[in-house]
Amino acid sequence: MTKELNRQKAPEVKSIKSVDIAKPKSYVLSNGVEVYVFNNEDQNLLKINLVFNNGGTAYSPKPMVASIANAMLSESTNNYTSAELADKVDYYGAAFETRVTRDSSSIALYSLNKFLDNTLPLLYEVITNANYEQHELDIHLSGRKQEFMVNSEKVDFIARQNFTQMLFGENHPYGKFSVIEDFDNIKREDLISYHNSVYKQGGFKVFIAGKFGDKEFDLLDSLFGKIEIKENDITDLNWEPNPNAEKYKFIAKEGAVQNALRMGFVGLRQNDEDYNGLRILTTFLGGYFGSRLMSNIREDKGYTYGIGASHSSFAHESVFFITTEVKSEVADDTISEIKKELLRLQNENISDDELITVKNYLQGSFQRQFDGSFALMDRYIYVNMNNLDNTFYYDYIERVKNITADELKEIAQKYYNIKDFYILNVGN
Repeated sequence: MTKELNRQKAPEVKSIKSVDIAKPKSYVLSNGVEVYVFNNEDQNLLKINLVFNNGGTAYSPKPMVASIANAMLSESTNNYTSAELADKVDYYGAAFETRVTRDSSSIALYSLNKFLDNTLPLLYEVITNANYEQHELDIHLSGRKQEFMVNSEKVDFIARQNFTQMLFGENHPYGKFSVIEDFDNIKREDLISYHNSVYKQGGFKVFIAGKFGDKEFDLLDSLFGKIEIKENDITDLNWEPNPNAEKYKFIAKEGAVQNALRMGFVGLRQNDEDYNGLRILTTFLGGYFGSRLMSNIREDKGYTYGIGASHSSFAHESVFFITTEVKSEVADDTISEIKKELLRLQNENISDDELITVKNYLQGSFQRQFDGSFALMDRYIYVNMNNLDNTFYYDYIERVKNITADELKEIAQKYYNIKDFYILNVGN
């Protein structure tokens, strides 16, 4: 007989006993470009991701050049109009995906394995022959400018732009942000020059997930292995932060119904011994729906629909930040309540029940991040492009399993000092 399921009793939660993360197979193209493959013989859909280091917004020679060059990368080329290229990609059921971060840019091709002979040359085409047609650039800039003008009326957009500038300084690669006048300064020649430097001749790595063997590698090498890699002319950047002299900043936004709040500091780099501990502590503070900040400021006080704490990790720095939007009349009270929660973590031990809850949550989240070959590839790109040790994920999950309430309190005392926090308040 089938055992009846007792729906009144929660299923048993078990800790991760061991972690066995698949490693990619490594290849090298004829021109020295590194290729990393997560081969899956049962998956006929391939994702081929080209990641260009130093292609991110931090390296943009003019505001928005890096992001626009990336966004328009899969548009027209010297040999195809945008309509012709789109028709060819659609005919084979393929797709391009472009992405730009502060540190790098990428373009990925999704293609059925059986059509790779037809689709991979299209990826090579956009890398080597993108031409950024003027009329397409005009359309792109017009739409993007309109979107920018709409976003510029939103307090959270203003806060997001200005907060990194508070932390790093207006001339820091991570502190710069665009203004409306920048749209009139973008020229087609800027994009072509940037494309030649970063995409056509700049260094890149290839990351692949799906069914991929020697035949597919030979095709890849016949195309991308013949690209001549040169040192790009991006100047060496100054990565020393020059933060705002004042720790508190208010930006008035007349007519705002809510205020956007951001609090935080330049955090720890990923290879710092306290990095994982601080990430875990941040989950207790504001990293999941049942966190301290959500329980206090949303559930108890009713000040906001949502509040969170997180880390943004870049190649050269990382940022710890708390973000929320609240009714204007309770903005100051919200800041006070956030400070109370920071002090609580400094002065009181986390209970056993809360410790178990968050550890289980983090272990479940961790396992979901490695579900499937595409996810494995994304996780590997992160450690590879940030020059992290291959034990990065193992070290993190072991820290999750073994960290104690006493250790978390010590970390809070070390890093959650109110005097070190920068606070930005945007609104009424």
